[in-house]
Amino acid sequence: MIHVCRGVHGAHRGDLRPAGRYPARGGEAVTANLIGLILAIGVALYMVAALLFPERF
Repeated sequence: MIHVCRGVHGAHRGDLRPAGRYPARGGEAVTANLIGLILAIGVALYMVAALLFPERF
């Protein structure tokens, strides 16, 4: 194996680590990202409406 930088070594016994006893859950992160996206879109729409119709806010 060729090392690009000195002191930087490859993974132990291969390139990828095998999944452990409790692999990371991706569903929780996806749900949190979707909730954040929905909130960000809502805030952006609120700000645009406040700019277009300032007398209502």
